[in-house]
Amino acid sequence: MAWIALVAPVVAAVLIIAVLGLPAALALRLRGFAIALVAVPAAFAVLALSTVVTPFVGISWSLIPALGIAILLAAALWLLRRWLGAPALSNSGRVRHAELWIGLGAAAIGGSVIAVSLASGLGSPGAISQTFDANFHLNTVRYILDTGSASPFGMELTTPGSPGFYPALWHAFVALIVQLTGATIPLATNAALFVVSAVVWPIGAVALGRAVAGPSTHVTIVSGALAAAFPNFPLFLAGYGVIYPNLFALTLLPYLLVAGLQLLNLGPARRSLPLAPGTRWLLFLGALGAAVLAHPNVIHAALAWGMVPVLMVAWRALRDRPVLGPSGLLIQPAMAPALRRVGAALGVVALIVFTTAAWIFGQTYDNAWQGFYGPRSAALQLIGGTPHLAGHAWTVSLIVLLGAALAWRHRGLRWLLGSAAALAFLYWVSDGFPSSEWRTMFVGPWYNDPRRLASLVPFGALPLAVLGASAAWSMLRPGLRRFATLRARHPERTRRLLAGFAILFLLAAGQAGSFSALQSVREGYDSRKALLLDHDERALLERLDEDVPTGEVVANNPLNGSSLSYALADRAVLFPHTNGNYDPRAYTLVGTLVSDPAAACAASADLGVRFVLDFGTDYIFENAGKVWPQFAKLKQLDRSPLLTEVDREGDAVLYQITGC
Repeated sequence: MAWIALVAPVVAAVLIIAVLGLPAALALRLRGFAIALVAVPAAFAVLALSTVVTPFVGISWSLIPALGIAILLAAALWLLRRWLGAPALSNSGRVRHAELWIGLGAAAIGGSVIAVSLASGLGSPGAISQTFDANFHLNTVRYILDTGSASPFGMELTTPGSPGFYPALWHAFVALIVQLTGATIPLATNAALFVVSAVVWPIGAVALGRAVAGPSTHVTIVSGALAAAFPNFPLFLAGYGVIYPNLFALTLLPYLLVAGLQLLNLGPARRSLPLAPGTRWLLFLGALGAAVLAHPNVIHAALAWGMVPVLMVAWRALRDRPVLGPSGLLIQPAMAPALRRVGAALGVVALIVFTTAAWIFGQTYDNAWQGFYGPRSAALQLIGGTPHLAGHAWTVSLIVLLGAALAWRHRGLRWLLGSAAALAFLYWVSDGFPSSEWRTMFVGPWYNDPRRLASLVPFGALPLAVLGASAAWSMLRPGLRRFATLRARHPERTRRLLAGFAILFLLAAGQAGSFSALQSVREGYDSRKALLLDHDERALLERLDEDVPTGEVVANNPLNGSSLSYALADRAVLFPHTNGNYDPRAYTLVGTLVSDPAAACAASADLGVRFVLDFGTDYIFENAGKVWPQFAKLKQLDRSPLLTEVDREGDAVLYQITGC
């Protein structure tokens, strides 16, 4: 029954997407599954634009300015519809209506499996991730609620007085859920996690599957089922880090890839999801903008995936080869061959320049993470379908292999092999080799982290799996129909039952390698291990406002969960996250409460800090005290002559500075 608490925040999150995204889709006169394809990224593009605009016009962050921008955007699109081009509508209205609901139903198949796995992993609807970055992400939501600003250019939570750029679209989304429902920040965060993982991602997966394998019903259903077949994404990433913005950006990546395929006219993308020429560009730019403001390294993932398709299209243009027409047949383009060649050459040059710049300027600091496997073992991880995770998903791997064979036989789809190989290569480099300059050159944009690179592999494998599973169904279907006709009293009912069993088999096959990913999520949210915040500490924080007046700032140690005083109790702390650039006097205060009372009193008076939280020395990392020695002396506070105990829950203590 506890999970009922998540219903309202989840419904609010879905309604935010629908209310902000549907006006643009309807203004563009879209029908069928194209409505969902455009509405989802449009909603987040509107949110992203709103986060940038609202501070300049002096409006606090809420749904109202976002709704206003959504209406203005829809009005502009309606006025410009003549120049954007008319969508190609080859089917009747009833067929297009059915296409939308079949697509959403297919997404719900995979989304339901993902949602169940997430619920099992989290354990409770208000669970808090027991990971290093949880302090930052939950506190950033509170920062937006308190300041009324979600601008990515004005974030100063960890750099007080020095605002800088940080992609805060995830946190702005969660803040809206809190505002609309009154949910706690952990509850709203988990609602957003469920929605982006079990709604946004499966819809994108269905769109991507249709774009490479065609618009048939069985391709649509297969794509939805396979959205839950890869444990590395989104399940594993939901518990790792915890890097909510990275996961969020990757759930938007399929929409960007589908728009790219539409623009490049590759595969059946244009026939599967008919869009007007102008709408293709709007989808591409909107999905790109939203994804980048969710997390900028989605650019690198998109470039790695799209490099081979772009080069393939350029090669065809240089040779003046025919292209796919609206009917799916090859036709000779109207553009003059010389112009095609010039455009292709310029496109290749632009791609090389942009990719080089992205890799140079998008390098993160050289993290010390080594590859966990050697080259051979990392390759086996890839072949087994669960890179970096224990266990293998051989059935899914065989389906992907079948899809790869089909893509190779079909010249128009060979680029899929290049996209899959590029992402697999990046993972192999990160997990198969020790830290080095050449390794950083390839995987630096992802902090040299094999786990982040492993989460990209499904984006190359999914289209191949859709091809393979769709082909397998096409081969099995005649036999199943014959069996139903000869052996059953009600052939049609039996055929549907067998089709249902086939879907269940595909779902079960996809869960074969998910146990280790599920265990990772469970460990990441297990409050019994209390890597960040145990039950006693959370109980103390949830009643902190009874003893600490509004407006007070609490001294704390960011190596444990005391930083969450801000997110849970709306009481600011000196150190909302471990990393940051804080007032030197704050470090003086937490370092001298026991050893130098006079210095502590001076710092306390300067900062106006009268309360201290002591959550002990069970830090988020074993060696955290050595890595951040500035917090090493914030311990044994019961010996300080300055402090008086105000509240206690187990070993978690709230002190007041009374001895100055």
